[in-house]
Order: sequence, then C-alpha cells, then structure tokens
Amino acid sequence: MTRREQGFTLLEILVVLSLLSVLLLLVGGALLGANRAVFKAQRYTVSLDETRAAHQFLRNAISEALPLDITEGDSQAEGFFIGKAERLQFVATLPGVLGGGIQRFTLQRVEQDLQVAFSQLESHTNALRDQPQVLLHNVEALQFSYRGVSPLGQPTGWLSVWPWPKRLPAAVRIDASVNGPLPWVTQVIALRLNLSSASLEQ
Repeated sequence: MTRREQGFTLLEILVVLSLLSVLLLLVGGALLGANRAVFKAQRYTVSLDETRAAHQFLRNAISEALPLDITEGDSQAEGFFIGKAERLQFVATLPGVLGGGIQRFTLQRVEQDLQVAFSQLESHTNALRDQPQVLLHNVEALQFSYRGVSPLGQPTGWLSVWPWPKRLPAAVRIDASVNGPLPWVTQVIALRLNLSSASLEQ
C-alpha cells in the first residue's frame, strides 16, 4: 500500500491564523498594560519626589525666616515679611548647597506652578539666582494663611493677609490643590524666630 501524503486544508490554516491572531492580541494587550503600569508608577514616583522636595524646601525656608529690616534703600520691599493670600515674601539664609547668603525669598503661584525666586541682598548678585525656580507643577489653587501675635500682644487666628510686614508671624499654613496622583497635605510651619521681631514693630 502506498501512503498518500496530505497537506493542510484551507479551513485548518484559517483556524491556525485565527488562534495566532488571538494570541498576538493577548500578548499585545499584556504589553500595553505593563507599559501603562510602568508609566503610572513612574508618574507616581516623580510626583512623590517633587511633592516631598517642595514640602521640605518650604518647611526649611519659611521656618528660618529672619526679622531683618532690609527696606532702607530698597524700593521693592515694604518690610521683611510680606504675607498675602497667594504670595509670600520673607528674608532668610539660603542653604550653602544653593550658594548661601542672606536672600529675599518670594513664593507665589504663576499659572499652574508654585515658584520660588531669590534676590541677593548683598553686593554681588548672581543673575541665574534671580530666575524663578519651579517647586511644584500642576498647582490649581494656593492659599497662604498666617497666625501670630498682634503688636498689642493679642494672639490672632488664621489670617489670609499678614498685616504687620515688620513683624514675623508664629506660623504659616499652606493649603493647595494639586492636579496629580498625590493630594497636597496641608503644611503648618512654625517660625523659629517669631518672638524676636516684637521689638522691631514700628
């Protein structure tokens, strides 16, 4: 007997191609899901690092605010602590890793960014340092509040505007709405030298 050789029928080829298509779709979907998971994890990590860095910078800088009256001969300043609802300006020492020296810090929301700008109070000014730096992206709302002691010695509640620019508050609260994977946690920052400015009030 001779054995008759047979090839694949058209139906069998179509079934195999269909199975391969389904397999490729499953593999592609798995790869796409993995890429999305990696992208989401990276976005979360970047947002977490940015938020932590912003929290740490704000806490360190604001807590070190100094009662230094630099208004003499300075037309840009009304006092050493200008606290408004969406803008905060104060005098503090810049960390050594950023160049050091006594600086005027300006914190404010510009469009969707929380920015900080430094102004050198000494004779030599670094032009690059005058450029605002972004602390946090996607900031939809920002609110500074201030609490301290009035010139008459009366404690205040939380104020949206600090009315005594030549007097440091006791604490600054920062509320914000951030569009991202991590919500903004309200920061309440105590100033270390809040009592030392009482004698400087005019």
